[in-house]
Formats: sequence, structure tokens, C-alpha cells
Amino acid sequence: MTDDEVNYWTMTKEVRKLLEAARPQWEALYPKMVPDYSRLDTALAGIDAKLQKVSGLSSEGYTANKDKAEIKTLNAALPIIKGIKALAHDGDYPGLKKMAKYTFAKLDKMRDSLQVAALEELHKQAVALADDLAGEMVTGDQIKKLDDEIKLYKPMVGTPHEQINAKSLLRDDYVEFMKEAKKAIKGLDVRVPNLESALPDLVKAYWKARQVIDAGQGPKEDDGKTV
Repeated sequence: MTDDEVNYWTMTKEVRKLLEAARPQWEALYPKMVPDYSRLDTALAGIDAKLQKVSGLSSEGYTANKDKAEIKTLNAALPIIKGIKALAHDGDYPGLKKMAKYTFAKLDKMRDSLQVAALEELHKQAVALADDLAGEMVTGDQIKKLDDEIKLYKPMVGTPHEQINAKSLLRDDYVEFMKEAKKAIKGLDVRVPNLESALPDLVKAYWKARQVIDAGQGPKEDDGKTV
């Protein structure tokens, strides 16, 4: 959300809170306010739900999780690499020369699909040479662990583009809810003043809640522009 959207959203939540608490009083006197109140309540519920999804797609959180998965996968690859180095040292496995040169740093420099392909090939060779690697102190559990970590890490590769698209769509959704909230507020602005004689304290509290607070600038009236 932009700062203006956050400010407006905060104001609408205050309005809903006020009207929700006083609903028994105003609804009995003025049932025509119910549709706009319900519209506001539905819009804010929709915004809350969308914001939770957007928050769940935080790029920072995604990057941190991807980095952790990558490190765990590379660490799982190290025992296999050491075993392969030992096999290649004897000269009986010429096809392992490239993999025998792998280190954590070299694999770490590979990016995304290239890195995953190298790790998958490493696991494939480990499975094929499991008996020989056992003689180099590489266990079946270590080979399986590499496979498990690759399966957890691989789906994260390339995900940022999908996340950006998802966040864009979700933002479009909550902006639509914000527009609905604005329409509801405009309707309430028309009707709440009609309660002045019956519920003057509520009307006064409503206009106080209706002020949009700009950070560092104090309250201002909503300009009515569509978000």
C-alpha cells in the first residue's frame, strides 16, 4: 500500500469500529444506513484478506527461505563431493573429473537452473556409484539427504517472477476493495449527519474518525478522489 492508501484504510477501520460499537443505537433509528455500513465492512474484510496474502508473498521472506534452502542443499552435497574426489583420485572414474572439482564455493557461484542441474547430476552419479562411494565413507542416508534437499530447493528457483505477478494481481484486488470502501464512506457521509438530533455524540465521533491522518501533517478531510 502507498502512504495515502494506508492512511485512508486506517481511517475507514476507525469508522467501522465506531459504527460497529454503536450499531444497536443507530440501526434502530436509521436502518437505511445498514447497506453502506455493510458495504464498508465487506470491503475492509476483503482488504485484510488480500493484505495477508500479499504479506505472505513478501520478497524478503522468500529470498531468505531460498538462501537457507540453497545452503542446506550445498551442505548436503559436500559428503558426496568428497567421496567422488576420492574415487576420481584413483583414476578409475574418468567421467567424474568435472564433479571432483566441485567445491561449495563453485556450486554457490552457479545460479538457479544451472546449479540445480549440477546438483541433480551429482545425485544421479551418487546413486549409480552408491556401492563404490560406500567404500569412501559415503552413506546411503547422505545420498538420500541430498535428494531430499534438492527437492525442497528446486521449486524455489525462478519463483520471484511468479511472486511478482501474484502480488500485482493481489494488489489490484485490494485496490478494488478500497474503491468499495470509498463508496461506502460517501454514503455514510450523506446519512450520518441525519442522526444529529438523535445521536449527536455519535455524529461528532464519526466526523472525528473520518479525518484522514497524514503522517507528520495532522488530520485532513478526505478529498473524495478514487484510490
